[in-house]
Amino acid sequence: FVLPNIIDYCPFKLKINPHYKVASAESDAWFDSFEIHKGAKYTEFHRAKFGLLTAMSYPEASYAHLRNCCDFMSWLFAFDDLTDDGGLRENIEGSKKAAWIMMQALKNPKTFKTEFKVGETLRSFWERACETASEGTQRRFIETTQLYVDAICRQVVNRCRDELPTIENFVKLRRDTSAVKLVFALVEYSLNLDLPDEVFEDPMIQSLEEGANDILTWANDMYSFNVEQSKGDTQNLVVIAMNELGLDVQGAVDYVGNMIRQRIDQYVMKKYRVPSWGEEVDAQVAKYIEGLESWVIGVLHWSFDSERYFGAEHERIKRDRIVTLLPVDTSMLP
Repeated sequence: FVLPNIIDYCPFKLKINPHYKVASAESDAWFDSFEIHKGAKYTEFHRAKFGLLTAMSYPEASYAHLRNCCDFMSWLFAFDDLTDDGGLRENIEGSKKAAWIMMQALKNPKTFKTEFKVGETLRSFWERACETASEGTQRRFIETTQLYVDAICRQVVNRCRDELPTIENFVKLRRDTSAVKLVFALVEYSLNLDLPDEVFEDPMIQSLEEGANDILTWANDMYSFNVEQSKGDTQNLVVIAMNELGLDVQGAVDYVGNMIRQRIDQYVMKKYRVPSWGEEVDAQVAKYIEGLESWVIGVLHWSFDSERYFGAEHERIKRDRIVTLLPVDTSMLP
């Protein structure tokens, strides 16, 4: 099948944080100290270049903030892997317990200790982040993490029951399972912003956040579809579209591509209707909105600059966008 050219359609500018290599290397050493991955899984995890994604997504962060964001990114994908194809993939009770550990790590970062290594990485990151994050940023990060882990638990239930939601319901769930709300909360942290709650309560800001979330989340589903379908994972927008609309793979990929283009158009139109809160706040809001856009364009590029979704073929696929459907790995089926 052929992927639509979303990168050229997206008007946002790609930038890479100049502290990328040093911060990423130090963060990798920190993450490796927890000994979560070994052997082939260790190699696969690091070939994903999560540090590069962080540098593309938080291009204006200081070294200290970027380093912490790199730590966060390693935790996020380590936890995501556990729920997608690891020990929590179809483990409802285990997922609930893991979710509880994550929230305890955030609510009590100085006192909570756990033998669950992925949970301990989150606690370590958050304890350091709290030293400079504003109270509003801390509250929003904790609230959005709660939404994320709750949604992950619902997704595990869907997998166990082999349930395929409608496109509409899946899109709503995906806004939380994507963890995008968490990474947007870290945009504030990465830029050392301290925005008033009224900004985040504004319908136009909420609409921009939701639009940016949808763009990068739907693109992620499109880019990760091949790997996920090979593992029998049906919790993907391409699979949902195939099921609901009776489309073949190419038809569903094209359908999702058109959804993304329309969402980009809507975002751009709404961007120029953001209200004013005064010169000082407006300057911070502008930085925050640019941070949302850095995340969108960063994910689009990183998906092809990493081996996570397209393996050794990632550079070629970025050029010609032609993907060969992988065979289904029957060992991953329930």
